[in-house]
Amino acid sequence: MSFYSSHYQTGEMIQLGDHILWVGKPGKVLFVLGQPGVPADWVSPEEWLGTNQGFMLNVEGIGWVFENESDEDLKFVVRK
Repeated sequence: MSFYSSHYQTGEMIQLGDHILWVGKPGKVLFVLGQPGVPADWVSPEEWLGTNQGFMLNVEGIGWVFENESDEDLKFVVRK
């Protein structure tokens, strides 16, 4: 697993429920593979996503977005 599959570029860990900006659009982290909170339907991420690392976002105006790693397009906003 790479560092950026579970951390923002700033080094802070990506967590379930984080409010984010993805390409400037607001969103929320739905789950992070390897952390608690992954839906039961995703128990085999290799089958569904072709990988066992990364995170799922729900981005306003776009919908669900899966990323293997964070980059400059993903910005942490707040954790509630």
